[in-house]
Amino acid sequence: MSTLSLRISLEGGRVTKTIQFDPSTTVFDACRIIKDKFAEAVQGQAQEFGLFLADDDTRQGVWLEPARNLGYYMLHNHDVLEYRQKHRTLRVRMLDGAVKTILVDDSQPVSQLMVVICTKIGITNHEEYGLVREDPEAQNENQPDNRSNTGTLTLRRKAQEKERDAKMESLRKKLRTDDEINWVDVGKTLREQGIDEQETVLLRRKFFYSDQNIDSRDPVQLNLLYVQARDAILDGTHPVTQDKACEFAGIQVQIQFGDHNEAKHKTGFLDLREFLPASYVRTKNIERKIFAEHRKLIGLSELDAKYVYTKTARELPTYGVTFFLVKEKMTGKNKLVPRLLGVTKDSVLRLDETTKEIMKSWPLTTVRRWGASPNTFTLDFGDYADSYYSVQTTEAEQIVQLIAGYIDIILKKKQAKDHFGIEGDEGSTMVEESVAPSKATFLQHEETNKSGKVETHSIAKPAIMRGTD
Repeated sequence: MSTLSLRISLEGGRVTKTIQFDPSTTVFDACRIIKDKFAEAVQGQAQEFGLFLADDDTRQGVWLEPARNLGYYMLHNHDVLEYRQKHRTLRVRMLDGAVKTILVDDSQPVSQLMVVICTKIGITNHEEYGLVREDPEAQNENQPDNRSNTGTLTLRRKAQEKERDAKMESLRKKLRTDDEINWVDVGKTLREQGIDEQETVLLRRKFFYSDQNIDSRDPVQLNLLYVQARDAILDGTHPVTQDKACEFAGIQVQIQFGDHNEAKHKTGFLDLREFLPASYVRTKNIERKIFAEHRKLIGLSELDAKYVYTKTARELPTYGVTFFLVKEKMTGKNKLVPRLLGVTKDSVLRLDETTKEIMKSWPLTTVRRWGASPNTFTLDFGDYADSYYSVQTTEAEQIVQLIAGYIDIILKKKQAKDHFGIEGDEGSTMVEESVAPSKATFLQHEETNKSGKVETHSIAKPAIMRGTD
């Protein structure tokens, strides 16, 4: 068998050597060979290093898996591989602005890194959190001297990634939908996504499943939940009445300034933009109403006040909803109109695009199949609904990932209680098949009386494909 001649460089390319390998050599063994060749230049154990194949943009690339052989990667003679240390630092910003630098294994997918990141921070339910990428301009704008009044970070995907009409874009900004959030893909490594040591990512709750169990005994998660809920109320993600806005503002004053002080807490003391949604800031005498709510909380500690705030926020009809602005067909007309699609831990929602009032709700447990194509998303609720629910959207894959994430959490929780299947019955199984974005995503909920292997099927049609019962 012919040998494979590869150029191996140390980080930065300061040392480069050409080494010949047998294509059947595993990546792990290749690292040992390289370490021997670079004995004088490399410090540390062989298992601390890996081989990295960079793209044209050197920030991106893939880590070669230790158990694979070199021939698997279809390398050519004189290709360059970087022999580099797997561990690197990752800058993680919290919603309250604090930045933590954490040592992570760069060769692991982000799903594995979330366990490390959350453990370091003090979060146990890592599967409910995710990392968000901020574009460079947003990162600069959100430095301490340039933060917005609410502390919310501007999370925007690159404009060239989306082709939207002006009306939808304007409505999307007004409604503060979640399809603008650029989540880091948990199935890929940081390097595959071009995230280097200089970039800062944001830690944010993605799934609202066990948040009702968080109280003052878990101050880390309570603070994260409070900041995320507060920002969502202030920026209008959760619509609230004026009375409710004053109630939330009163609790926030207690958190930030402690007990009410008649001599100190008077009209003009507060920057109302930091305590109220923009629509109420100029309301006459509203600061007095805030202080009236504040007086009711004398003696409440900061932690307990944060708990009261989050507990009150959970009572809002839009709490825990991830919103996507879509288009749906008008009944009886060949016309598409804007609509909000919402996903929660237990339901799929159809909401009014102006008020966010819930118009229709389908339990998540009734989802039998879904279809995702580049421009459409379709849900099949089986016998629970008379027809499919289909919408036009460019965010189908993101919606699929969210629903699949909730189903995964539900299944894990039920398995922990010795139940099986999404409906908690032992005869229930969930079959899911993901194919290329240009094809469909197929999910099927089946009843079975015997154990067996999941069968995979090819789906070659866009949108949805419904099997016969």
